[in-house]
Amino acid sequence: MSTMSIPAFHVSDQTIVDGKGIVAIASRQDSMHTGEFEIAVKVQFNPAGGDQYPTGTVFIRADLNDSLKGTFKSTSIELVNSYGRANGTFFITGRCADDAERNPQGCRFWVVIANNNNPTHRGTADIAGFAIHDHNGARVAYGMGPVKGDFNGKAEF
Repeated sequence: MSTMSIPAFHVSDQTIVDGKGIVAIASRQDSMHTGEFEIAVKVQFNPAGGDQYPTGTVFIRADLNDSLKGTFKSTSIELVNSYGRANGTFFITGRCADDAERNPQGCRFWVVIANNNNPTHRGTADIAGFAIHDHNGARVAYGMGPVKGDFNGKAEF
């Protein structure tokens, strides 16, 4: 496996993001994997309201080939950044616990969500993606695609 390294933003900004959905990727399906991942996010950071750190939860259930199969739940939200009023785009990083096969240790996650499907502009699916790696930097699981579901969020207050 190659070592994965995703650059982190260093300062969180005011953000609210909430939603869940399923992403199906045909090329990630085989006889032992459904080719889907489920993602649920409820994260906020409001420094003007007194928040000192981002809070919330991220849940990912991965059943994709070329990834470890299992569930991953955030144990901390370390950074959250958001951009755009028309279709908020959210980046979330943190640490997670898992029940994945082969029991990876020291897992960290990176999530991106694009809220394309909002009440005034229907028709373009939201996009969700994630990457998880262990304490050695080895890739544990990853995926990205159009969401069957909906995310809501607020960026650039």
